[in-house]
Amino acid sequence: MQMTPECVPCLIRRVLFEAEEVDGSTTVEAVRNATEMLGELFGERVCSATVATQVHRATYDILGTRDPYQALKRKSNEVCLGLYPAAERFVKASKNPLRDAFLCSIVGNVLDFGIGTGYDDPSKLKKEFRNLLSEGLGHDDTPKIRSILKKAERIIYLGDNCGEIVLDRLALKELKKFDVDLTLVVKEEPILTDATKKDISELGMEKLVDRIVEAPGFAVGLNLDSLSGPFGKMLRNADLIIAKGMANFESLSETDLGPIAYMLRTKCSPVANAMGLKKDINAVKLFQRGRRK
Repeated sequence: MQMTPECVPCLIRRVLFEAEEVDGSTTVEAVRNATEMLGELFGERVCSATVATQVHRATYDILGTRDPYQALKRKSNEVCLGLYPAAERFVKASKNPLRDAFLCSIVGNVLDFGIGTGYDDPSKLKKEFRNLLSEGLGHDDTPKIRSILKKAERIIYLGDNCGEIVLDRLALKELKKFDVDLTLVVKEEPILTDATKKDISELGMEKLVDRIVEAPGFAVGLNLDSLSGPFGKMLRNADLIIAKGMANFESLSETDLGPIAYMLRTKCSPVANAMGLKKDINAVKLFQRGRRK
């Protein structure tokens, strides 16, 4: 996805949040540096995820930490573990468990810190979970995905944030009912609240999938350079890629990969507009191919 003017203040807010989350002593330096970088990097035809990656890498160096969201990630997982039994009952009672497992997973995607459009406190999800479920899917391509799954052999599931990764277990269980080879992808290095192997070590994810693979490097979304290597070959060999969250859309929409089913909450106008969706909806949208040929 190409960067828009609205992405600039969003990134600054995120940097401010990260600095204050750590200790606040380097807030001025971090924000000033991010502002200077964005002045140089922002322009037409630049990928929003690539710019965000560069800004956050520099910010982490200034803050002197590899994982400023560590405590929030742990709290997010705890909150969603508390919600999991109710979500599991919701799916089991459903006449369309695949769709409603996707819905539960997407509801977890509202957790997004420092951008002003997500839930900055994981505890808020506990209060709003049933209301978010009652919204249903504002865009639902589950029938198209089901048709692909009936013929598919290899499925790649690109995870996103901690917290929602707990609820992803419901979607993974439903996907395995189609007798597919299922790969879960998490991050190799901590970035934002994205789940790493360490973050999911006690969630039993390895029992739900055929393998867990780490997306190479430090990147918001996916590192586009990694797509020329073995990781990219794995994605290209998949019959379907399921990508959670806005950052994965921001990066993958710049590729020729597909088909890709995006599962997310449209938390900002630039992403919603780029996907042809309304803002603030739960969405499952299938793209046959990315936009760059």
